[in-house]
Amino acid sequence: MSLSGTERTVVLVGAGGMAEGYLRAAQRMGLGVGLVETVERHAELAPRFPCIVDFEPVEGVPARDEAWLPPGMTLAGRLAPDAVLGFAEPHVLAAAMLQHRLGVPGPGLDAATVSRNKALQRGEFRRASLPQPDHRHTVRLSDASEWALDRLPVVVKPVSLQGSVGVERIDTPGQWRDAVRRRDDEGPLLVESYVEGPEYSIEALVRDGKVLFTNLTRKETTGAPFFVELFHEAGHGARRPALREAADELCHGVVETLRVVTGIVHLEFRARADDDLVIMEVAVRTPGDHILEIVSLAHGFDVYGAVLRMALGEEPELPSAGQEPTRSAGSLFLGADRTGVLTSLDLTDWAGRSGVVRHAARLAPGAAVRPAENSGDRLAYAVLDCPGPAELTLLTEQLRASARVEITEDAPA
Repeated sequence: MSLSGTERTVVLVGAGGMAEGYLRAAQRMGLGVGLVETVERHAELAPRFPCIVDFEPVEGVPARDEAWLPPGMTLAGRLAPDAVLGFAEPHVLAAAMLQHRLGVPGPGLDAATVSRNKALQRGEFRRASLPQPDHRHTVRLSDASEWALDRLPVVVKPVSLQGSVGVERIDTPGQWRDAVRRRDDEGPLLVESYVEGPEYSIEALVRDGKVLFTNLTRKETTGAPFFVELFHEAGHGARRPALREAADELCHGVVETLRVVTGIVHLEFRARADDDLVIMEVAVRTPGDHILEIVSLAHGFDVYGAVLRMALGEEPELPSAGQEPTRSAGSLFLGADRTGVLTSLDLTDWAGRSGVVRHAARLAPGAAVRPAENSGDRLAYAVLDCPGPAELTLLTEQLRASARVEITEDAPA
């Protein structure tokens, strides 16, 4: 696609696999996309998405926030884009600064900054009297020993990572001493009282500070000590109206406290009861694990397109059914049951099965594997679309049972 003088453009900062929904939506909407990404990722995407009209490579360490602003500014200087959108956690601050400098819609610099630091979140939520765990922010883990040992179990987490990286529950004094030995020099950490209860998230579309749409997602995790997510069910609010109402109220409180202006809010929480919710963390970017895709399937509208329209300053196209889901959709992840080397991963029985939108292996034979300690340890995924929750539950059980995984117990050389 060539860039015409009348074509509107959007700068997309970061474009991992789950950002491709934005590229498909941009193509349908006739938008030109300027991409800030690695050279390798741009080479993968450009032949498939002719809407990509310009590109600026990211240099340095792509996982670092500061790597993305210089190429973003360079690209914005060439394109003078109508919109800027940040994809994942390392892209949030660069995108927010571009949005601020160009005067285009976004969550706001303050909301973006707070979202990238869990300690800042805790301070803001305390100020607003929003429910959250008791916690301590510490530079050295050993400095929190007295506080933590009086409150076991506790959860230790980094202040600015994602995907369950570095999240660990500690139950005993011995485990605490071991964690201090391993992590005392890691840098700033949060130590939090462990909150018992199932995990959920709420995904919200916000425009000019007003919450326009929400979805409730149910999660299944590996449990203690790492709580890696293995399943997400979008549209869960249809089954739990009281929980949905409480989650919506909590979401409105978070949006107001962080002064979110325009964009996505992804709020994770635990529920001790349907009316007793505790905030885990919040992000103002695309949630991982294909959540926007399953929200789109459950509610029957293109969430990616809605986000792009808001970034352009337009009213988004929302589902005709309002907040109520019309389907049950989920994302399923397969984990290893032991440590070793993956010798075979056969997902043949997943192919062509009704309700499986798509699936793929995430690790290849020969990879070292272990029971999941973070999201990168998961073996495979599937995106599922079913008429209702009973069908979704049955399909999930069938897929787990039919996947054939072989792991040797020998450690790799």
